[in-house]
Amino acid sequence: MRSFTTTTAALLGAATLAAANPTIVPKSVLKSLPRREIVTPIQDSASPLEHQFQPVTDFDKDGCYYTAAVGADGEKNGGWDASNGVHPGCLASVCRDNNRLENNNLYSRSRCNNGWCAIMYEYYFEKDQVVCGSWLGGHRHDWENIVVFVKDNQVKRVAPSCHGKYDGATNTPPLKDGRPKVVYHKDGGETHCWRIANNEDDAIENFTGDWFLGRLVGWNNWPSVDLRNIAMEDFGGPRAKLRDEDFTNNLRGAMDDTINGFDPAIDG
Repeated sequence: MRSFTTTTAALLGAATLAAANPTIVPKSVLKSLPRREIVTPIQDSASPLEHQFQPVTDFDKDGCYYTAAVGADGEKNGGWDASNGVHPGCLASVCRDNNRLENNNLYSRSRCNNGWCAIMYEYYFEKDQVVCGSWLGGHRHDWENIVVFVKDNQVKRVAPSCHGKYDGATNTPPLKDGRPKVVYHKDGGETHCWRIANNEDDAIENFTGDWFLGRLVGWNNWPSVDLRNIAMEDFGGPRAKLRDEDFTNNLRGAMDDTINGFDPAIDG
């Protein structure tokens, strides 16, 4: 059996080599990185409306997969520090393991009035990071959402969140079987967020090889309100925007003048 000192020296040597030549990632380093236990996801349960218009998603290879924010037993996801990976590929290290997506949840809440429905789909990511080789400009935990506006049983507008804004929203979104197609990507020199898919995005980059439809938990379908409250807590970074005031304000920010008559503050 190798001693701790010998193993540590070998790992440090390999890491130094990777830093000197950023095109090389020794497999020994990758295999020696810690793999935190995943949390057990909650069973899929949401309203028919929220299920019907749930976006299908893909993930550019330089970013994380979304996963469960809180386990069915109440365990909160611990996330990953951006410093957990400064080697090449670090933007997606650990948080893009297949088991993250296999054990996913996403979270929804809807509001309907005056012939309109707005549905927010909120996604949790274990970290967000700007560049490899530095842990500056990144953070543990990230939340990004997608707002879908529906009228007459048709998608009229899709607004993907990006750094707290909805500048990439469109009233002519691409659809797959009536569902919006949205991609998680790195936003230039900034961190990651959602964007509307384009024609090239049908070349799928997630490990399933297809547009992904996750395990949805609706606002009124949680196993308990206590468990929902845990998920809505501040994790120490960005938080989910499904709580009352956040939900209303973000629906308002995702709208445009074409969403005529919808009141983002009223369930009716």
